[in-house]
Amino acid sequence: MLKIYGASTFNATKVLFTAEELGLSFDYIHLDFAAGDHKSAEHLARHPLGKVPAIEHDGRYLFESASLCRYLANISSKKLYSADPYEAAQIDQMIDLTCHHAGRWLAVYFYQEVVMMKYYKKEADEKAIAEAKGFLDQQLPFLEKTLAANEYLCGKQLTIADTVAFPYFQACQSTSVALDSYPAIQSWIAKLSQRPSFKKALALMPQ
Repeated sequence: MLKIYGASTFNATKVLFTAEELGLSFDYIHLDFAAGDHKSAEHLARHPLGKVPAIEHDGRYLFESASLCRYLANISSKKLYSADPYEAAQIDQMIDLTCHHAGRWLAVYFYQEVVMMKYYKKEADEKAIAEAKGFLDQQLPFLEKTLAANEYLCGKQLTIADTVAFPYFQACQSTSVALDSYPAIQSWIAKLSQRPSFKKALALMPQ
């Protein structure tokens, strides 16, 4: 039995999107941050830092969103991934590039302009946003070039590189991130937004 523990965050969305795309059967348990569910003893046994997402599979726990997506692909006959070491490494490098670079800076926008303003009632840190924009201006052109030449991040087929990367961009549609100069990225966002698996993933989480 597979259980996915999450909240309304892009990291949890990655795992739900991947699970839905893989056609896995699972139970989703939504944690209420306001009630402190993520800091309960039960959840700390699943994720030692008290964060989401985490999964329980056959009585064992795992955490960290990109690792969870790899795991789900691996237990699904490598669907959305690859049994070939080189192809798997290409998918992994795109995941790492997203999580550690472009996704990191998109997350700054989301934290400053959505989380800080909506939940903490504080103004966004313009210095942090300016720093994020500077890095995105360097990194997004590579993703634009990649998607202009390929239907998906790693070629003609959807992979976990896409299911991991896309939620960052989807979440940042509610921020001031400007993508007008990146038509291929915009097309990719529009296409993935319409996938039934992504709509199912979003429907599981309270807005």
